[in-house]
Amino acid sequence: MKSLFRHCCCFFAFVLSISTASAFEHKDSHVKFLEYTPKIVQQKLQQKKPYFLLFSAQWCHWCRVFNEKTLTDEKVYSFLNQHFVNIFIDADIHTGAYQKYQAKGVPFTVFLNPDTSEYYKYSGTLYAEPFLEVIQDVVQNVKQGKSVDGEEIIAFEYSPPSEYERSTLVQFREYYLRGVLDNFDLDEYGIGKKSKKILPESFLYLLKSAKADAKEDAVLWISETLKKAIEKIYDPVEGGFFRYAETRDWHIPHYEKMAGLNAGTVLLLYKIDELQQNPQFEKVAEQCLKYLSSTLFAEETGAFLSFQQADTSYYYLNKNRRKNVDPPLVINKIFIDHLAVTLNYLLDVINYNQQNGLEKKVISSLDFLAEMVFNNNQIFHFYSTSEKQWRGRSGLQDHVLLAKLFSRAAIKFQQERYGRAAAKVLQYSAVNFYDKKRQIYLDPELDLNDYEFLMELNANIAMGILSHDRKNTRQTLNSVEALISYFSGLDELLDERLWDGKNWEFLDRYAVFLSAADQFAVSQTKP
Repeated sequence: MKSLFRHCCCFFAFVLSISTASAFEHKDSHVKFLEYTPKIVQQKLQQKKPYFLLFSAQWCHWCRVFNEKTLTDEKVYSFLNQHFVNIFIDADIHTGAYQKYQAKGVPFTVFLNPDTSEYYKYSGTLYAEPFLEVIQDVVQNVKQGKSVDGEEIIAFEYSPPSEYERSTLVQFREYYLRGVLDNFDLDEYGIGKKSKKILPESFLYLLKSAKADAKEDAVLWISETLKKAIEKIYDPVEGGFFRYAETRDWHIPHYEKMAGLNAGTVLLLYKIDELQQNPQFEKVAEQCLKYLSSTLFAEETGAFLSFQQADTSYYYLNKNRRKNVDPPLVINKIFIDHLAVTLNYLLDVINYNQQNGLEKKVISSLDFLAEMVFNNNQIFHFYSTSEKQWRGRSGLQDHVLLAKLFSRAAIKFQQERYGRAAAKVLQYSAVNFYDKKRQIYLDPELDLNDYEFLMELNANIAMGILSHDRKNTRQTLNSVEALISYFSGLDELLDERLWDGKNWEFLDRYAVFLSAADQFAVSQTKP
């Protein structure tokens, strides 16, 4: 079974006759899926069956492949319906579950034992025959009380430092920066030697914080990485970068276009162009902004949308041929976390470019979010533009990103209205998520041992708190110091992750934390 997962748990490069008319919806599936709720797993204990948890997303091309090529197979869906509790989880709506099970990408599959303990999980698409073998093995092993033949996972044990030590954070920063530089692929560029993607937070932090003796290398390698990305995972016809490439040499793009990634990449292009001028960078940045301001902006709502669906065949067409086919679907939902990430980048981008009414669209999006905060007694997770309705329970991630965004926007535009919005979000966050014992923010739906994600969440709210209280009162500094101190010992985990060499997105989380630590250090020195 181990070899089966190794050889089959991957995304396939070419798929014929895939329909792109509609998103993957489990309600039309032959599999009898239950809709996810935080209590659904425990509620089905009496069935004494293993669980099949499927994380999917409306924009995900390979989720549709999995649905159309695997879950429609009679042997597959009959076996699942007979032997499993099947639970469908929208990864964008149920972000708490996505983090709880530490999912990596979509589609993402989690098998649980009948007692709800984790049996096995993996990312990617399997076709019908190999997937049937997998689920048959799961049932057989569970009945015999056997574990999967996989690598043993040893949980990281963490004891937070007892007090804040600035010198610890200085060493943490130096170790991180060296780790990023050491893991650049100097043949194909990008980080690591497997799948390739742009890491905006990591690259922006490297440009800002690398010491003089390493700055030249950082600028060169990031510049070369962007050139590769433009060549391999960029749409030169309509603009916009694709989510990532599956191979070391940037081939097999995953064609989803995400607003946040594109906004962050635009900022990175402008920053690197300041240091190593390249007309191509400015041209691509402008075309990306045009894409964001048109395709990914809902005029009626006045806010940026979150993402556009993938379509493998569409992006092979030239400009003229695209006129004769429908473009990939732009998802008609605005997710709080995606919009907040997008706007946090665009607050800086408008310093470089205000074409296509960019600043007005940023302000319009901020006002859209502020109205939601002021007109309700809770923070929602997403807005359906077709239904014109806010929906979904919001978790800690939405709160911290909004707090950071509104606090920064209040300074940027000198708007007291955004300051009031930040204050309200911070108040909600403290009431619903602050753990007085640990002196950090926690989400009850999250895995409390997912220290890196908790670190990123607390770093974002720390920056929101510091920006909101620009006078940096003693109470503010004390509360932020506790947050920074709690996670300042995670350089040990960083060491493990750098050696592991997988899923390099974790670097962005450390970059966010170190940015918060740097902002706190500056705040301490203010009179």
